[in-house]
Amino acid sequence: MADIDWEAAANHWTAKEPDEARMSEAELTAEINEFLARHKVCAFACAGAGIVRNTPVEYLHAEGAFWVFSEGGLKFKALRENRNVCLAIFDDDPSFGALAGLQVTGHAEVLEPFSGEYAHACELRGIPVERLEKIPFTMNIIKVVPARYDYLCSSLKERGYSSRQHIVFG
Repeated sequence: MADIDWEAAANHWTAKEPDEARMSEAELTAEINEFLARHKVCAFACAGAGIVRNTPVEYLHAEGAFWVFSEGGLKFKALRENRNVCLAIFDDDPSFGALAGLQVTGHAEVLEPFSGEYAHACELRGIPVERLEKIPFTMNIIKVVPARYDYLCSSLKERGYSSRQHIVFG
């Protein structure tokens, strides 16, 4: 095995950031919200209970959170032990020099079925909660509250900014 300088590799991008142009938080938030409005699917990554899952799921971004409806799967085995998650949202087929993507690091909460917040999530998604009460299994709803956004957009360079931008919440 090669002798890897793990710290240098891990800090490759962060070491460059002090010298790069940052967007204001308001401008970056608007840019990210516009990006999120163009997408509906993310890669939902979680790890726990000795497994790692990275599942493509449809999401709704509303009220500062990400709402994921799921019939089930092994991600719930991981979430039972570890609620730290990462969502990756990206353009499907960018041309060279036009890469854009958002990594959302956050905390997942599995909503209590048919609770007030569960019903609220259904309302946000436009699904009558009564419809979910009639299906032969419990539809799970995962709410992801972001702790950090890492936004990568190659075209930001054309506007004088670093192509890598970040927002840390709380």
